[in-house]
Amino acid sequence: MYHFRLIIRILLSIFCATATGFCLSRGWYGPCLVGLLLTVFCIRRLYNFLYRTVKDMRRLTEAIHFSEFNISFKNMTGKGLSPELMPEMEASIAHFNSQLQKKVSEQNFYDTLLNRIDFGLIVVDTQGVITWINKMALDMLGKPQPKTLADLENVSHGLSETLDNLIPNETHIIQIHKGSKEHSMVATAVYFIAEGKHLKIVSLKNIQTVLDETESDAWKKLIRVLMHEIMNSLTPIISLSETFARPDDENREMLGSAMQAIHRRSSGLVDFVNNYRQLTHIPLPVMSPFAAQEWLADLHRLLAADNYSFSYAVTPVDMTILADRILMDQVMINLVKNACESESSGSSTVHVSISKNEYQRPLLKVTDKGEGILPEVIPQIFVPFFTTKAKGSGIGLSICRQIITLHGGVITVESELERGSCFTITL
Repeated sequence: MYHFRLIIRILLSIFCATATGFCLSRGWYGPCLVGLLLTVFCIRRLYNFLYRTVKDMRRLTEAIHFSEFNISFKNMTGKGLSPELMPEMEASIAHFNSQLQKKVSEQNFYDTLLNRIDFGLIVVDTQGVITWINKMALDMLGKPQPKTLADLENVSHGLSETLDNLIPNETHIIQIHKGSKEHSMVATAVYFIAEGKHLKIVSLKNIQTVLDETESDAWKKLIRVLMHEIMNSLTPIISLSETFARPDDENREMLGSAMQAIHRRSSGLVDFVNNYRQLTHIPLPVMSPFAAQEWLADLHRLLAADNYSFSYAVTPVDMTILADRILMDQVMINLVKNACESESSGSSTVHVSISKNEYQRPLLKVTDKGEGILPEVIPQIFVPFFTTKAKGSGIGLSICRQIITLHGGVITVESELERGSCFTITL
């Protein structure tokens, strides 16, 4: 039907134009004027007929552009729309509408999901503009909703700079004050590209509850250790004091040895308190770069004077480490001495290596081929005052962990009985 109407209009326009030309050639100006008017009328009808299709195509594109899919092209075939084109346009509208509804449904699902998780998410572009933030992050940071990272300075001083400088595979502990309460959060970041934009997702996890539980457990362990050490020292002192509270001839003869025993236990208690003070008075690290190769060479000479020997290797040779060299000296001396003392053979096989991990962070390893550590002992070796040595204080490895933690690093151990141990430090 559409093609028939189109052909009729074209033929009528051609016929009127031909008739007008014929009348003009014969000098029939009256019929020529009528033919001209008919020709204009037919061409106008043809134009309107074709323009209807263009107009409907424009309606289709505008509907897609503005996501308005409640229009219909039915019953338009008599007004210039091709019957073959109409169902395709209707199908296109239905398809786009279905895709839009699916996309909206998925977006609502992910928005609901990301707003229900128990940690905060902030999406930031390269200019520091916050493009998206979930409900948990708003609850953590407080309202109104921040527009840029700079707005977070109102929450905590230095927070915006910390989050802006955060890089993947790096973890920061941040403190946020809300009223009279302080919250500790761990912040991590991931980079990604969306719609051609470089974005960064910052996640904030509230770890205050975990820290409180950990602190409570640590206090319980420390109190048990303190009670054990103090009671071990005070019990014999009290016993001897009671024995010699009522002196007689026999007690007078033993008084000297008893006083020596009291002195030994009192001195041991004082040493224990001094060790505890040492454990709780580690200074904050003063960071400065130093050459790893030169550092290990100095440690090698220092320990050799005390009859401790080890081999070492640095890759690359010109590698530098950003840390507090004095505190790191203390860590390496403790680890190397422990490794050397674990070996029963005369020749030392202790080896120290420094390299970079896959994230270009310094990786330090102290390896020995000694007796190894019992599996049930490994979880306790960093606990203060825990020791398997007869004359050990039990604070060396605990101090090592505290120093590495202050540097923002991690110290771990792997061990196998009769095959040795490997302490690994990641800065």
